[in-house]
Amino acid sequence: MKRVLKKKNKRNLLKPIIFITLFLAITSFQIFNYLSNLNENQNNYFNNEGLFIAQEPDTTAPIIIFLQPLVNNTIIQTTTYTIKVNISDDNPPLYGNVTLQMSNYTAFLFNVTMEYDGENQWSFKWDNISSYPNLDVYIIQVWAKDSSPTENQGKSNKFYIYLSIKTDAPGILTLLLYVFAISIIFAGIIVCLNKKLMPKSSNKKEGKN
Repeated sequence: MKRVLKKKNKRNLLKPIIFITLFLAITSFQIFNYLSNLNENQNNYFNNEGLFIAQEPDTTAPIIIFLQPLVNNTIIQTTTYTIKVNISDDNPPLYGNVTLQMSNYTAFLFNVTMEYDGENQWSFKWDNISSYPNLDVYIIQVWAKDSSPTENQGKSNKFYIYLSIKTDAPGILTLLLYVFAISIIFAGIIVCLNKKLMPKSSNKKEGKN
């Protein structure tokens, strides 16, 4: 009888032990998963924080440097001249967002879109110089708007250029023709004067006779 009770007591004792062991195992597994998820969330938070810092709004305006003319007060002696600039920005301007303004000391002349040449370089070919007054000072300035969402705008320093277009000297043949024409005109004037004066001289001689 005692042996039967002992066996029953052992069985009854094993059940709580097994239950407690399973409970602790499940609880430990859940705590481990929780800690793992917590570490992963912390890592994601730090990664997202770095991403957030990297995506801060761009507030830097484009930097514009003249390449041609390279120095102020450049003298232009040709009827065609190409103006070139270098524009540096983390978000380079798109076509249509780089403009050149030309003026003189008295008036605004024109505003044009510059062409993209690659490698941060933009240009404008001024090919109608001969239609503007020679021996005059002109002021050029460039504006640029970058391609960032904030659309930062920058402008260059003012550059002054001086037009001194050399006119072609007349050729020898042209000069000879010019002298010949003047001589003929002068000779014609003398002949006309002689014809007008000759009748008067004749009349005076007849009156004396």
